[in-house]
Amino acid sequence: MKKIVSYMKGLEWLYFMIFLILVYVQVFLSLKVPEYMTSITDTIQQGIDSPTVLVSLAVQMLLCTLASVVCAVVSGYCLSYAVATVITRMRGDLFRKIMSFHLAEMKQFSTSSLITRCTSDMEQVRMFISSGMQALVQCPLTVIIAVSKMQGYEMWTNAVVVSTVFLAVATAILFGFSIKKTAKLQKMIDHINRLTKEHLSGMRVVHAYNGYDLQKEQFDRMNDDLTKTGISALRFTGSISPFFGLSMNGLTLAIYTFGSYMIYELSDVAKKQEIFSKMVVFASYALQAFSAFAMIIMIITMMPRLVISLNRISEVLDTRPVVRDGMATSGAMTSFGSLEFRNVSFAYPGSGEYALSDISFKIEPGQTLAIIGPTGSGKTTLMNLIPRFYDVTEGSVFVDGRDVRDYNLWALRDKMGYVPQKSFLFSGTIGYNIDYGRKSGLENTLAEIRKAAEIGQSKDFIEKKTGGFEARVEEGGANFSGGQRQRITISRAVCRDPEFYLFDDSFSALDFKTDSVLRKALRKNAKEATQIIVGQRIGSIMNADVILVLEGGRIVGQGKHEELLKNCPVYREIAESQLSSEEVV
Repeated sequence: MKKIVSYMKGLEWLYFMIFLILVYVQVFLSLKVPEYMTSITDTIQQGIDSPTVLVSLAVQMLLCTLASVVCAVVSGYCLSYAVATVITRMRGDLFRKIMSFHLAEMKQFSTSSLITRCTSDMEQVRMFISSGMQALVQCPLTVIIAVSKMQGYEMWTNAVVVSTVFLAVATAILFGFSIKKTAKLQKMIDHINRLTKEHLSGMRVVHAYNGYDLQKEQFDRMNDDLTKTGISALRFTGSISPFFGLSMNGLTLAIYTFGSYMIYELSDVAKKQEIFSKMVVFASYALQAFSAFAMIIMIITMMPRLVISLNRISEVLDTRPVVRDGMATSGAMTSFGSLEFRNVSFAYPGSGEYALSDISFKIEPGQTLAIIGPTGSGKTTLMNLIPRFYDVTEGSVFVDGRDVRDYNLWALRDKMGYVPQKSFLFSGTIGYNIDYGRKSGLENTLAEIRKAAEIGQSKDFIEKKTGGFEARVEEGGANFSGGQRQRITISRAVCRDPEFYLFDDSFSALDFKTDSVLRKALRKNAKEATQIIVGQRIGSIMNADVILVLEGGRIVGQGKHEELLKNCPVYREIAESQLSSEEVV
C-alpha cells in the first residue's frame, strides 16, 4: 500500500479527505434511519390519532436517506477521481520504466510477463482501490457506530459476537488456502500470454508445418491447468458467500428467538411493546454491523490478488536497469566517428561462459568495419555493445574517444543509425516509420524523408503504393516483403544522418543488384559516417576498410580482404564457399 500512497499528490489527498468526511456523514445518516423507525413504531403503538407526527417522522427519515445517498454519490466521485489519477500516474511510470529496460531486463522478466503486469496486474490494483477502499473506510465506521448503539442488550449482543466469530474463523481458513492458489494463478496467466504471443508470432510456421494439433494440444494443456487453478482459487473465495448467508440468517433467527422469549415472559403489554420496538431496532443495527463486517472480510479475501499484483508491479518499478546513464553528451575528440574496442570481454547475465573474449580493434572516422564469422561466433553480441544494449563485462568500448559508459544514453544513441538483424516496422504509415529515425529534438520535412528513402532504395516501391508515404503499415510490417522491410529500416537509419551506421546483417534479404546500388548510395551520401557491418556474404563486405573475422567469440583475423585470404584460414574457407575459384586468389 505504500507504493499506492507514494503516488498520491496534493489534489488527490484533498479529494480523499473530502471522501473520508462524506463517508462518515453517509454512515451516520444511514444509521439514523433505525432511530426514526423506532419513533414511528412508538408513535403507532401509543395510538396517536393525528397523522401529522407520523408524516413529519417519515419526511425526516426520507430526507436523511436522500442526504445519505447524495453523500455516497459525491464521495464515490471523489474517490474515483483520486483513484483514476493515481492509476494513470502509476501506469505511466510503469510504461516508462519498461521502456528504459535493456536486453538484460527484458530477458529477466520476459515480454509476456511485462504485458501482464501492465494490464491484468494493474487492473487488479485499480479494481481494489476503487471498490475495496470505500468498503475499508465505510464498513469499519458502520461497525463502530452500530455497535455503540447496541450497548445494553447482552443477550442479543452475544448472538452477534457468535455469528461474527463463526464467519471470521471460516474466512480465515478459506483465506489460507486461497492465497497460494492466487499467486500461482498470476504466474500461469504470464505463461499463457507467452504461449499465445509465441503462437501468433509463429503463425506462418504453424501453417507451413500443419502444426495446428500440436499448438492446440499445448494451449489446451496450459489452459486446462489455468482453469483448474482458477476454479480452485475461486472455490475457496466462493465458499464465503454460503457462510455469510448462514451467519446472517442465524443471527436474525437468534435475535428474534431471544426477543420472542423475552416478550413471552412479560405480562405487561406496554413492556412487551417496548421490547418489540427495541428488538426491531437492534435487529436493524445488528444486521448493518454484521453486513459491514462481512464486507470487510470479503475485501480481505481480495487482498491476495492485490498484494501479488502490487508486488509484481513494484518489482518492475523498483528494478534498476543494469545499463545506467552517464553524464557526457559529447565525445572527447574533435573529430567524430572513431570507434575502439580495448580488451573487451562479455558474458551474458547468468551465463558462466564468455560470448566475447579479449576483443581489441580501432577504426577511424569515415571508415567501414565489417564483421564476419560462423553462426554463433559473437557478431551480433559485439554490435550490441556499441549502443550499450549490454555493458561490457571486462575492458572498454570508446566512441569518439570516450568510454560509452560515460555517455548519456540519449546522446550516445543519437550518434547512431541502427538497423537490426530482424527488420521491425511500427504500425502507422511508411513516412512515420522512416521519420522515426530523426534525431532527438529535430523534425524532418517530407523532402528529407523522401531523400532518405531514395538512399535506402525504398522510394521506388513506396511511390507505387496507394498513398505513397502515407500508405498504411500493419503491425510488424506484415504487409511488406522481407526486402521491403529491410529497405525501409535502412531508410530510417539514413534519415537520422548519424555518425555511425550499425548494420546487423541488414542486407540479407536484398538482391545483389539492390545491395550494390544501396552501398554506392551510402558511400556517396554518407561518406563521412563510420559504418559497422555484420554480414554473411563476402561480396557485401570485401571492400571494407577493416574486416574482423570472429570464431568462438574471439578475433581470428583482422585486416583487408586480400590480407585475410592469405593469412586467415576461417575467412578463406568462407570465401571459397561463396566465391568462384578465380575470385579467390
